[in-house]
Amino acid sequence: MTKDIKMTIKERANSKIYAKVLHANVHLDDLRNEFKSGRFRGNITQEQMTSLVEGAKTELDVLNYIYKLIELDEK
Repeated sequence: MTKDIKMTIKERANSKIYAKVLHANVHLDDLRNEFKSGRFRGNITQEQMTSLVEGAKTELDVLNYIYKLIELDEK
């Protein structure tokens, strides 16, 4: 692969992960708002809702980590 092609792949990867980070932020905000309202979609418990929020936070952390790795990649 040439350097130009690698750069294109890096730019695409960057764009893709950035979109996923934005989506994960929206999803987490939606879950937090639903949790605050006390009205949970589906028939789930508060404990299950807490677990969903924590899972969404972890997912966002993972996506941010991947985003940083792409940004720091010198190849």
